Order: sequence, then C-alpha cells, then structure tokens
Amino acid sequence: MRRPILRAARAVIVGGATALLAAGCGGAPAVPAPPGTHLLDADRASALAVTPDGGLLAGELERGTILAVPPARPVRPPIAVATGGQRGLLGLAFDSRRRLFAAYVARDRRLVVDRIAPGRARRVWTGPRSADLANGGHLAFAPDGRLVIGVGDLQDPARTADPRAPNGKLLALRPDGRNARPTVLSTGWNNPFAFVFTPDGALWVADNAPGRRPERLARGDLGGGPAQVSELAGKIAPSGLAAISSAELAVCGFVSGTLDRYRLRQGAWRLAGTIARGCRYGVVRLPGARLAFSTGRDIRVVDIR
Repeated sequence: MRRPILRAARAVIVGGATALLAAGCGGAPAVPAPPGTHLLDADRASALAVTPDGGLLAGELERGTILAVPPARPVRPPIAVATGGQRGLLGLAFDSRRRLFAAYVARDRRLVVDRIAPGRARRVWTGPRSADLANGGHLAFAPDGRLVIGVGDLQDPARTADPRAPNGKLLALRPDGRNARPTVLSTGWNNPFAFVFTPDGALWVADNAPGRRPERLARGDLGGGPAQVSELAGKIAPSGLAAISSAELAVCGFVSGTLDRYRLRQGAWRLAGTIARGCRYGVVRLPGARLAFSTGRDIRVVDIR
C-alpha cells in the first residue's frame, strides 16, 4: 500500500505538457529530500530521468506510469505497454527543448521510442521485436543533440552480429525524425541498457554478459565494438549507470543489489567501494551531488559528497 502522504505529494504523468515542465520552478531545491532517504514509492521503476528544472521522473516498468517529483497534475492515462520478460516502460529522456521522450515495449511487442510531451504522443522510431531478456531501451541525449538508445539480445547471437539488425548496438536517433534509419554508434554488446554520457562527453556502457563471460565497462562512442574495456567486479547484472564525474561512475546492479563506485585509474575502471545497498532497477545523478536509485519498491536518494 502506498503511503497517504506520498499519494498527496506526487502525481502520475504519462504524456505531460505545461504542468510537468513548470513543476520545478521556484527557489526551493527540486527534490527536497535529505540524503540516503526514501523519496517516493515506485513499483520497479526502470526509467529514471532528471527534468530540465532539476526534478525527477520515475517510470514504472509494468504499469507504464511516470511519477513526478515535485508533483504535477495528471495529464493522460498510462502508456500502454507489453509486459513480461523485462518488457514495459524502459527509458525516459528530456532534450534541450524541454521535450520528453520515452522508450517502451508496445502492445505488438516491438521496442519503440515516442515523444510524449508536450502535446500528443508522436512516434520517433519503431525498433525490433522484443526478447524475453535483454531488450535494452535506456535513453540518453548525446552532447550533439541526438537521442541514443541501447538495444540488446542475449538469445540470438546471429542477430547481434548482423550489421543490418539493431540488436546488440548503441544507436543514435534524430529526435525529430519519423522512423529515420538510426546511426550505429557501436556494436558487439550483449545488453547495453546501462549507459551514460560523462561531463567530458564520453559515452560509457556497463554491459551485461551471458554465462560465465565477464561483465564489462567500456566506451560506446568510438565506433566498432566496445573500446577501453574494463571488467566489472563480479556478476552484478548492471541495470543503471550515473556519472559522478568524468572519472567516477556509479553502477547499479540488479543481481548484486548494490550501488557501487568505480574510478578511472591509468585507463582502467576500478571498484572503489559501495555507495548504497538496495539499488536494482536504475540510478540517475540529481543536482546537488545526489544520486536517486530505484530499489524496485521505491526511489531513494543518497548524498555523494
């Protein structure tokens, strides 16, 4: 059961317009929560995004709802998503023009990207049929304004190796395009769901790996396959990546249930300790040296200063 005080303090956003974009105005911090505390209830929130005003959106995987902090009034029903096998609402991202984009598995089981705010939803890209595992679907805007999405598929190596297929690749989309053919940024990934652009513009990916193969942290924007590869410490099933700085990353692990700090030293990423426990579905950097992470039941905030 959701706490009454939170029910009154937040709203469900799934298509948003003026109410969402104006929600963070004012002199108070956008997310007024003390460090390391419960922020809001959210069921398997695998899609996290910071609003242009410094607030937070949390997209619930199977419900297709988007929860907002600070609250804004509801503007439309939840996104209709296919569920099961990691399907659902997978990614959210704002561009510099304050437009909100969502990646999700549609009812026909295809991975798609829509612009969902402001105004009516508009299709940006229709991707491949989803798999039971390793769909990808995380979104982030590159410094050049292109919308980047990761697409994985652990179950069909032939599709991953096919240069014509989107599987196993990081793709750059034109946010104003109508199903335009995406640009391949890199290939050879298992499930590049967890990725982030660091302040220096580099794109880093925490990639899952099947079987006994090591999981890896690598550059995803240098063309070809993964570059500058480091192995992650143990099997964690990375589900989120946040940039603390250009040489420091926070990695969320679905299997490990930890939020770990990695530092870049002499060209390799090294585990530098655990920031928090309970992270399973994703992490994002908030203003004011804070990280928000999804436990699967709620969103929590931790100070990283």
